[in-house]
Amino acid sequence: MKNSFLLAMTFAASLAAGCAYAGECLTNAMGQVVCSNTAEGGAAINRAGQVVTGDGDCITNNLGKVVCSKAPGGGAAMNRMGKVLTGPGECVTDYMGQVMCASEPGGGANIDTTGKAVCAGGCVPGR
Repeated sequence: MKNSFLLAMTFAASLAAGCAYAGECLTNAMGQVVCSNTAEGGAAINRAGQVVTGDGDCITNNLGKVVCSKAPGGGAAMNRMGKVLTGPGECVTDYMGQVMCASEPGGGANIDTTGKAVCAGGCVPGR
């Protein structure tokens, strides 16, 4: 009974914070929780401590600027030069420092034992 009550209170608090059915949520420099507006959306904190959200994954680059994938459920990764590149699915950085992304929206990607990218539906270079 106690666990049900705590679960209900946690859900109510997330609704009050505007985070129901949202993607990633982060706390900004003021202590406020900010969530992305889509279930697949991402979030990252910029140099000023503000939460920036997007339709897909978000990453803070080496200059403190947040870059988000415009594709719902899309990925983002940083290349060897510190530039954030995005794609339709999850993105990874391979052994050469190149960003490779799953060609399928929301598709997964990983690095194999040789350092090469393996992606759902095949890999495409990040843009």
